[in-house]
Amino acid sequence: MNMNSLRNYQTDMLQRLHKAWIRNQSVMVQMPTGTGKTVLLAEVIRETLDSGTSPVGSEKAGVLIVAHRRELVEQIKQTIDSFGIDRERESVRVESIQKLSRHISEIDYKLALVIIDEAHHALAKTYRMLWEKWPKVKFLGLTATPCRLNNAPFTDLFQTLLQSYSIQEFIDKGWLSDFEYVSAAPNSAAMKQIRSLQKRGADGDYQQKELATVMDVPESIEHLYKTYKQFADGKKGIVYAIDRKHARHITEYYRAQGVNCCLIDGKTSVLERKKLIDDYLTGKINVLTSIDCFSEGFDAPEVEFIQLARPTLSLSKYLQQVGRGMRVSRGKPHVLILDNVGLYQIFGLPTEERDWRLTFYGQTNGKGTTNGSRCVILDEERGEKELVNLQMVRIKKSGKRGTGLEIFLKDGKYGIRNNGHISCPARFKEIVRLNIKDYYATGIYSGFLNNCYVEFATLIDRKGIDLDVRLFKNVIWKGSYFYSNYKPRGYKKGGHFWSVYWDPKGNCYYDYDPRFHIIAGVEVAETHEHFNPQALCYKLRYNIGNVSPRFNYNEIFYNRQIIIARDYLIVKKDHNHAYQICAFLNDSVLVRQEGENRFLQIYMDGRKGGQYHSIPPNAKQSILQVQMLGLKRI
Repeated sequence: MNMNSLRNYQTDMLQRLHKAWIRNQSVMVQMPTGTGKTVLLAEVIRETLDSGTSPVGSEKAGVLIVAHRRELVEQIKQTIDSFGIDRERESVRVESIQKLSRHISEIDYKLALVIIDEAHHALAKTYRMLWEKWPKVKFLGLTATPCRLNNAPFTDLFQTLLQSYSIQEFIDKGWLSDFEYVSAAPNSAAMKQIRSLQKRGADGDYQQKELATVMDVPESIEHLYKTYKQFADGKKGIVYAIDRKHARHITEYYRAQGVNCCLIDGKTSVLERKKLIDDYLTGKINVLTSIDCFSEGFDAPEVEFIQLARPTLSLSKYLQQVGRGMRVSRGKPHVLILDNVGLYQIFGLPTEERDWRLTFYGQTNGKGTTNGSRCVILDEERGEKELVNLQMVRIKKSGKRGTGLEIFLKDGKYGIRNNGHISCPARFKEIVRLNIKDYYATGIYSGFLNNCYVEFATLIDRKGIDLDVRLFKNVIWKGSYFYSNYKPRGYKKGGHFWSVYWDPKGNCYYDYDPRFHIIAGVEVAETHEHFNPQALCYKLRYNIGNVSPRFNYNEIFYNRQIIIARDYLIVKKDHNHAYQICAFLNDSVLVRQEGENRFLQIYMDGRKGGQYHSIPPNAKQSILQVQMLGLKRI
């Protein structure tokens, strides 16, 4: 290998590393999972061996690579061998931190470089002995996620951080695979159970025992399989479980359904592990079930899906796991991430911009919060029935935000964005898309009606604006109006339930099914009296402010230009609104000017006259006066 075989970002990082070592003894390098940290590692080893001498003498020095788990040692050795480095001849040693800590006093390696693999696991109290043992040696820490759950900085071991490109940049340049993200809906049964978890382990993450009560149960495992079957059937991938027992139960269930599935974890022997991975790579096995074994140090570009079955508060664990599937391979357009535990609500998408310097210096931690404060966009363009049935949602992929109407999620509530700007704040527990010309969706929220807990709905138009309509959750479009009803728990056929009808054209609510007619050239709605369902009444289908007048059929008068219905007048050529009648004159009618304390004179031919500031005395409405104006009764 030489500099010409490195990608440009790896060459750039190598040059930055050389410059950093001029002023610093120990340097941490951050590169996303799947971008070739091992390639960089091999080149650094080669350069060190070519020119390295012991800092304390002229003897040729070697390299020590430290792994945080014993089972990763053989894997790292195989990786080093694959780059053509003769470990025995070149004095390249790979050891676990556990072995080093037990035998540090007996070790007498002559070193030029110590490399800490997956350096985010490095803790000062155990790793500090390395710095004390080799005080003048260069140190290199490699990680994709320089963050700790406890908010502790890494400056206790490393002096500076070199941060690589963002995950989105690597995707845009074709060095990482794009992804499709399907996750548990925030109001799903699974998420309600996960949010109920209160206990924390010694590391600050969810307590394993309590996790098992929610995740390692038949219903949860069955849902995992149904999600896999629906979206990833036949694909090759990894399922991450909470512990070995959970992983075994998942493996057994998947096998029972005919899936070629196996379990690999830290207790799997080296020979068995190699055989199972070979079977996976050759297609004899489709699904690997694991805990953390393949969240780090597993390089298989053939991973087509990642299924997250383990809730975690560790940002590092989340990114390491999803990163296993983001390596590019031929014939793989993207990786499918099945987030059955809603980690996107805690951490956002893998492509979210992160300033790793903040976590490196301990200014922010790598522990997620359960308040779901991050804003994510839902990809509702593909609203399959299966998503609803499985209580799952699609999360919009990177690079497609800010165009048209989008449903977003923040703090566990849904809202609407129009061309990247919030048009409807996140206040709904659910948003249901509508296939109606002028209406985009219904927004579902909770409230009380007559001391009953009820789920209400409002309508959202094609501009993403909340129309502030009060309906019940199940909204049905009847062609010219919306219908919704609420049936209390225990409702039996023939029992009482509430119903609401809303006419968008007239912006009017009805208690009973309305029918619309044209009377004397003007649209009216025929409905029933609220307290007398047997009696018919009529309402004007126009914008008449806050008043919703009802009138009987015999209270309608008209001519060719105007129509009067009880206390309201409409000019037929102006169907936008109705005027409230205040007084009758000899040849005209005084109506209230909308929004003002003034009055407008309207003649029988529909002409509008001057404005009055007060009503003339003794001007009272009566049928006789209406008839004297030459108006006919319907």
